[in-house]
Amino acid sequence: MNNTVTILCSGFGLGFYVPGLLIERRLIALGIQAEIEVFETLMPDSKKKQTDNSRKAYQQNFAVALTSQKIPADIRSSLDAAAVERLLQQWKQEERQRFIVLSGHWVHVMDRYRELAGFSVDADLLYIDADLSPSWKNLRRLNPGYAEGYREVSMYDPVKREILYSIDAGPPEALSPSARNGRLVVHGGGWGIGTFREKFDALESAGYELDIAAYSSQEIGAAIHGRRYYMNDPEWRTWKRDSSGQYTFPPFAEVTGNQADRFPPCRNYQDGMYGVIRQTSAVISKPGGGALIDSLTSGTPLVLLDPFGPHEKINSDLWVELGYGIRYGEWAESGFDREKLRKLANNLRSARGQYPDYAASYAEQRSAAEGRS
Repeated sequence: MNNTVTILCSGFGLGFYVPGLLIERRLIALGIQAEIEVFETLMPDSKKKQTDNSRKAYQQNFAVALTSQKIPADIRSSLDAAAVERLLQQWKQEERQRFIVLSGHWVHVMDRYRELAGFSVDADLLYIDADLSPSWKNLRRLNPGYAEGYREVSMYDPVKREILYSIDAGPPEALSPSARNGRLVVHGGGWGIGTFREKFDALESAGYELDIAAYSSQEIGAAIHGRRYYMNDPEWRTWKRDSSGQYTFPPFAEVTGNQADRFPPCRNYQDGMYGVIRQTSAVISKPGGGALIDSLTSGTPLVLLDPFGPHEKINSDLWVELGYGIRYGEWAESGFDREKLRKLANNLRSARGQYPDYAASYAEQRSAAEGRS
């Protein structure tokens, strides 16, 4: 049997793509073969274009994004049947047996593979958010028993207000509050959605300098009040491999509006926005699963904006309850108090290392299982 762990990601949001890359790299560092597949490679170009159009619409209007979550959808209608068949036959030929699934969209494909394989298939369904995100909720609506035969792994227990697993974004260690630069990162997740653009003036009036994520060249303004703009290469897509056949972190750069921007390859997660985040006093963003991972690993507090759906509301509640984040409205009422951010950062630093790394735990469990067999 093939010992490769196949990690099934989705490019619908970086929160279901970047964690897969981090897990893949961690497993490889632990001596385990691992490889990523991205769901959008199974979609025809017309459907990929629809995804791009949706991203633009959601950036322009957060209400449209919120409404889209409430519309029932069956992702199987977006699949290229021939591409799915090729992948299943490849897996069967290679005797792929071990999988980590980050998006509910993949379970339709995994169910078919389990029928086709002719041997046992072991798969973790890894929930990146504190509650089921839309891909899992749509799956549950179509198949309430979707998890039968799989191992469900939650990163958080929202009822007990506990973190069960972390995802290691790698060194270096979290900086102390006094070693940080006092700036704030303001972003809208991988898709650039939410209310973050409305907050620039109030934050700068309170005396903060901002590191702003831009999602198109039209968003890059002048460097007033010490503003800095950063951007992932707008031409990059999660479903495109690089010249060596690998999936990569998005090419990333600090950008200005008066030059042709170049986006060097992002070899490590620290070379991208995460490297900016770990030096700042806080991140102002919606409470996506990726934002939680960045916050926990870097020790950077979250100032929580309006959530993108019910699952992000539960993410937000959890972070506030744990003392790792504060809602934007509450922080604004305090006069944007720096001391509140310092306390949250100290809470995160104190907690660092106490949550088991998912990839390391997976490797240990696999080693133990192989020892028993």
